[in-house]
Amino acid sequence: MYVRPDAGRRQRAFLLLDESVQLNQPVVFKPEHAGWWYIDLVEIRESGDTVRVTDHYVDFIVGPPGLPYRVLDLHELGEALTSGKLTTSQVAHVLAAAQAFADKHLQGKGHRGQQWPDFPPAALSPVREIEIPGF
Repeated sequence: MYVRPDAGRRQRAFLLLDESVQLNQPVVFKPEHAGWWYIDLVEIRESGDTVRVTDHYVDFIVGPPGLPYRVLDLHELGEALTSGKLTTSQVAHVLAAAQAFADKHLQGKGHRGQQWPDFPPAALSPVREIEIPGF
């Protein structure tokens, strides 16, 4: 596994609880992709002060504005459905969350131009720069 020498060994992960999305900037991305984002579509279950996150296969890779984003692992979502690992309701939720994420943050209705409409999501602004001891 490749780890960028300047990246350290820790990375932050952000959850958008209402969007079924987990975002991070992987330390294993090569230097030319430093600062790019990896987005997982996830199921989030809250119970008291515990948050359980389960990956639901569909992922996005988002680089700088002006470059296309990528959608990954749709075949894994299909395999999870046909094998019974996910129910049809879960798959429908993942697909709806993927479309909503792309529409809100990457495409926007009638979006034209080089900038993402809301990416990285503005909702992360208050927490992205919080200093974490030892981080």
